[in-house]
Amino acid sequence: MFGNTPQKLLSRPPIVVVVGHVDHGKTSLLDYLRKTNVVAKEAGGITQSVGAYEVVHNGKKVTFIDTPEHEAFSRMRVRGASIADLAILVVAADEGVKPQTIEAIKALNGTETPFVVAITKIDKTNANVDKVKNELLAQGVLLEGFGGNVSWQPISVVSGAGINELLDLVILMGDILGLTYDPAAESSGYVLESLKDNRRGIIAHIILKNGVLNEGAEIATPSASGKIRILEDFAGERVKSLEPSAPAAIVGFGSLPEAGDEFMTGPEAQEYFKKLKKPSAEKVAEASNGSGGLKLSLKADTSGSLEALRGILGDKFEIMDAAVGAITDGDVKSAITTGAIIVGFRVKVERAAENLAQAQHVEIITSDIIYRLVEALDLRLKAGEVKTPISELLVLKTFGTAGKRQIIGGRVTIGGLKNNTAVKIERVGSIVGEGRVLNVQLDRKDVPEAPTGTECGLLFESETTVRAGDKLQLFG
Repeated sequence: MFGNTPQKLLSRPPIVVVVGHVDHGKTSLLDYLRKTNVVAKEAGGITQSVGAYEVVHNGKKVTFIDTPEHEAFSRMRVRGASIADLAILVVAADEGVKPQTIEAIKALNGTETPFVVAITKIDKTNANVDKVKNELLAQGVLLEGFGGNVSWQPISVVSGAGINELLDLVILMGDILGLTYDPAAESSGYVLESLKDNRRGIIAHIILKNGVLNEGAEIATPSASGKIRILEDFAGERVKSLEPSAPAAIVGFGSLPEAGDEFMTGPEAQEYFKKLKKPSAEKVAEASNGSGGLKLSLKADTSGSLEALRGILGDKFEIMDAAVGAITDGDVKSAITTGAIIVGFRVKVERAAENLAQAQHVEIITSDIIYRLVEALDLRLKAGEVKTPISELLVLKTFGTAGKRQIIGGRVTIGGLKNNTAVKIERVGSIVGEGRVLNVQLDRKDVPEAPTGTECGLLFESETTVRAGDKLQLFG
């Protein structure tokens, strides 16, 4: 690259991605490899972001990429398959081929990534390996011994049976592929993930595929550039240089590089990418085409998570703003202007932001599980389709909680509020939860119903904590 004359090429370890349907043993296999074969100390738990680490088997290194399982991260799984040299497709012996199995097969075929099949959970009493083979055949995966050349291995992470043989297959396939790198070339590879750290700044997790990566090198991607101030191996140990196919963490980018970006080092790298220049992942403010009637401001812990969040919510809702990092008072001020709900995925809400949001009635929804965010927003979307409640109470004051039960004082503004009624909780124009009126009191006496215009006390049950200014609404 950049006019370097190719030198003697050296062999490099294979980069492997493990894919398959949720709960089919992908995470268990990776955990088993981490505990028994990892080169250095454990790199840390990886759940809903892409990470990588090295293992050693019979004196040879293998780099594994860990990819998310939730359907929202489909694009990240495809990207993982693109970066990898080969893949392990896991299929559970007790369940067989499932929707994400088929998705993974399509992704591997689409990127022309060679793969081996690991048939997992063979220790289960209802395991049926032959059924798995036939279902794979129906999906065009022709296994060795069944008219094809796709290698396969039954395994158990409980006993460890078959795992050494699986690693043998991976290393053999890597040798057959003849994977090499040029030690004299400027280093290059791919950004797996990027995030902001309050103490260290921007951290990019990368996979090196060519050249030798050195601390102090200038580095660029189509969306960001900088100088490598700190270079760490996958285990968090600071190093001066790394060779392919090493995973690494880099501190030194001036802005967040996009997950999936190719990176290169050297003085010409930034110029090389200039023609491909695109907005940084740190701030992506263009609105989506969603027409759900709700405006959202998205915050996520990493650029890859932000991409997935935009992908799953953009078709239903209008995305006003999207950025990586904690939710700040600046985000709340922006939401006040745009009328957006702030949605945070695996991020903290700063105290100043929380106080301002409460004072200005700006809704903030956060979760570490993406489908819970989706469910909460779908609830608001459905509630928005109903224009007028048949009964409504304005919450004037709250008096305390005991578990899910809350004591509330309010004024009935529409209809009448009855005992044992399921209602929705509306806050600043959005439905934020549901609950049930367990008891109604007028002048501290139990009554079956509080009519319009009266002030009453309620015993209310909900997982959502009610605030003064909320409305409890019953729709027809």
